Amino acid sequence: MSIPYQIPGLFLTSLCHVIVIYYMLEHRFARKKFILTSCLYIASFVCMGGYGYAVGGLTAVITYLGIAVCLFLFFCIVSQDCFSKKCFLFLTYFGLFSITDNSVRILMDLFSVQFSVPFSAPMKYYIANTLRTATLLLILALYKKYAAPTIRSLADIDKGRWWKLAPIALMFYFLQATLSILDRLGAISKLPLILMFAVVSYMMCAVYGVIFSNIHYMKKDLEAALIRQNAEYLSSQISALQNAEEANRRFRHDMRHHLKTIAEYAKADDVSGILAYIREYDIEISEAAVMQYSVNKTINMILSAYAGKAGENGIDFSAKCDVSEKLAVKDIDLIALLGNLLENALHGCQSSKKENPFIKIHIRLQNNKLLSVCSNTCVEHLELSDGLPASKSIGISSILAVCEKYNGNLDYRVEDGVCSACTILNLQR
Repeated sequence: MSIPYQIPGLFLTSLCHVIVIYYMLEHRFARKKFILTSCLYIASFVCMGGYGYAVGGLTAVITYLGIAVCLFLFFCIVSQDCFSKKCFLFLTYFGLFSITDNSVRILMDLFSVQFSVPFSAPMKYYIANTLRTATLLLILALYKKYAAPTIRSLADIDKGRWWKLAPIALMFYFLQATLSILDRLGAISKLPLILMFAVVSYMMCAVYGVIFSNIHYMKKDLEAALIRQNAEYLSSQISALQNAEEANRRFRHDMRHHLKTIAEYAKADDVSGILAYIREYDIEISEAAVMQYSVNKTINMILSAYAGKAGENGIDFSAKCDVSEKLAVKDIDLIALLGNLLENALHGCQSSKKENPFIKIHIRLQNNKLLSVCSNTCVEHLELSDGLPASKSIGISSILAVCEKYNGNLDYRVEDGVCSACTILNLQR
């Protein structure tokens, strides 16, 4: 088959790679930059693939390996995941690509023999490309729906575990790639090739079942670690608030003594003494006062804790809360949600280096949904990807986990140097 007929197939294959990578990985670049990088990759892929088909033989095998390296570099450039996670995802995808390619070719050969349908080289080439692309996109849709939230929520945590999983993916990729090369070179007859392919594919499916079970437990470990981190941070703030409340109770208990002292000043007609005493008492009361933001104790403690921290950093803090005293949300989830929203807002204000930074948060209960909008001063040109900051922190992973738990949603918006995060929790489940 001449090279011009193969160019569309190479283009389709490289485009499939780009689509899969776009939805599989955490993006490093904004959409325009990603498209530009993808165009460069597609051009390189088509050129290398066309050259491999033109020369054939051993050079084609070397070119195939070069294409794999090119795809891996594209993985690394466009993704912000940690290197060990990139390796695992790349090897998993390329192994899946190989197994799909081998499956399509074997099925076409069996179909041709069984029904005596001869395929011309161009026809076989285009049918194989189309079926392989359709299969990979179907697998991508299933991955995006069922596995992507778990994989993405792990962010760059526990790199050591990714390194333990990567060699397993590498082994199966080499096995599938070896079968592909043997098939291309015609170095082995069809029956042994099919048997080897069936065994390797079965082993790959079984092992990956264990791998994804391990990834599920990685997510559970991460959620537990994030909850402990939030609880430890807020426990010190809550202790301070409890001490302030205790001081208020003490002041109220001592009120009769204060009134007696004021009465003594009044008997002596010492007006200046009364005013000075009242000023001193007012200052003492103000320092110990606890701002009441919400009737819900957990939300009130969280808001009070971050109001104090914002004040220490010269950040204007305002909060409006319209919720009931009891909510169908666990306290530990409220801490993970609101604590991380406010912690990220605090860091956003600090990194903006702007005058008069602020944090505003509005929480309300509406139609069995808990809505919260947190706005804060942020750096100029903060990049977003799919409604989330491009450089996703661990805190955002924790917020996402809570939103998913309550069938909710998290969405970010940036406008005029202000970042707004909106969360929705569905309390009627």
